[in-house]
Amino acid sequence: MKKKINSMYKVALRSLASVFALVLLLSCENEYSEVGTDFINSLEVPPPYELDNIVAYSEKYTSVQTNGFNNYFLGGYVDPVFGISETKILTQVSLSQTRPDFGENPIIDSVVFTLPFFSREIESGVYELDSIYGEGSFKINIYESNQFLRDLDPGENGEFEENQIYYSDQGDEFSPNIENTPLVTSDVIKPTDLTNSVILFEQTTTDLIDTLNLSPRIRIKMPTQYFQEKILAPENSQFLVSNNAFRNYLRGFLIEAEQQQPVYSMSMFNLANADANITIYYNNETQVEEEDGTTTTDTLYSQYALNFGGNKLNLYDNNFNVDLSNQNIEEGEENIYLKGGEGSSAVIELFTGPDTDGNGVSDELDQLRENNWLINEANLNLYLNEEVAPSNKNRINRVFLTNLDDQRVLEDYRRDPTAADNPNLSRQVHLGPLRLDENGEPFYKIRLTSYISNILNNDSTNVRLGLYVSSNVNQTSLVNTRNSQSEAFEFVPRSMVETPRGIVIHGNRSAVEAKKLKLNIFYTETN
Repeated sequence: MKKKINSMYKVALRSLASVFALVLLLSCENEYSEVGTDFINSLEVPPPYELDNIVAYSEKYTSVQTNGFNNYFLGGYVDPVFGISETKILTQVSLSQTRPDFGENPIIDSVVFTLPFFSREIESGVYELDSIYGEGSFKINIYESNQFLRDLDPGENGEFEENQIYYSDQGDEFSPNIENTPLVTSDVIKPTDLTNSVILFEQTTTDLIDTLNLSPRIRIKMPTQYFQEKILAPENSQFLVSNNAFRNYLRGFLIEAEQQQPVYSMSMFNLANADANITIYYNNETQVEEEDGTTTTDTLYSQYALNFGGNKLNLYDNNFNVDLSNQNIEEGEENIYLKGGEGSSAVIELFTGPDTDGNGVSDELDQLRENNWLINEANLNLYLNEEVAPSNKNRINRVFLTNLDDQRVLEDYRRDPTAADNPNLSRQVHLGPLRLDENGEPFYKIRLTSYISNILNNDSTNVRLGLYVSSNVNQTSLVNTRNSQSEAFEFVPRSMVETPRGIVIHGNRSAVEAKKLKLNIFYTETN
């Protein structure tokens, strides 16, 4: 490949304004803020070094961890490139209070299953929904589950020391323990139409009725007789003494979204939300003898909640349309395929040229280390391939990069001065959001200044990098995978699992030279 080592010539600065502009650029990198004087005195600004010796390829997952979260997907998502992903929720339920006292002869009025949408109120009673994917509609089927979900993994020797991990592809394994007939099937639900507040009239006494204005949510009435027998029947009170006893008695529910094709819809729900539950509304009638000898009936209205506590997981039915089984891990690929959920990510290897002296380091990296450059900035430019993926569905605002070998974030991530609580605004120096270049082409600029500087000047290890789509760049925790094609991806960022969307990026072997995956290194010569 053609190399663009520019240390053999020097370009004079055109004007003092150019100097100031470059100094301003340097100031964005805190660790190099003191080198501006030397840089100005040298009056030497070589063009950036362009690294072509890069290998990038994709990795498909067949099984990712989906328990231990708060947020879970329900429904179906159609990606123009990657195909259809459908998700179900398998969840235990917990007693909101152990040893509940339902009084004498309690009678259930109604039982309501509730899942609030992510939303924000934009004006009185009107909401904007979030985490809704697709304009379609679905019916919800709720089945009783007899699958026992244990908390601890017995391990090879029965130690029960680690938390049990559940995976996205365990649907077939669990299906024999799921009842065939749903307890209830809802009416058709179209999430994008549910933008107004939900108004409820809740009776608290014989005469008093409260009006409740709630955010948009799914509410499904469940069969009262089932819960009358399962929960309120006196003979079953022995199972309500603790949550451990209860979860072994009523092992949970499978929640399924039956798509009303051809348009699909998927939503994310926070099952830790206090309003996400199954609420039992019941009453007790007591006979009261008045002073005049007459008898009246006094009705007390009460409610009791079953929360979505304990173990919860997403089960995937994934129709992944892209064949990633024969990736060229030696030379790289024309395109990189990144997909959230039970999806795919990428390996990026830098400085992959020949190693003629056999020292385990490429000749190019040996040469660059000898140059003793001061690294002002290093950027990895990732261009979307909109010929392969022209849909707006395949434009995602953020991607995430990790040290794949050591399973941790890069130093550039830790030192990013734009770290903020709002993930949409956070880490914009290191993990630049999707933007347009001067030709209107969408790309991500990933800044690797500290990483490259440490490799060239501090003999740091040149590790493999992992690239993923991300729903939240502040979320750095990792979750397990299994049955991956290589050992490179035993873990993936949780933020990848929490988005269903996917993108296609020009790889290192792209036929479009201007959009090929490249690393640009801006430097100052110190020799």
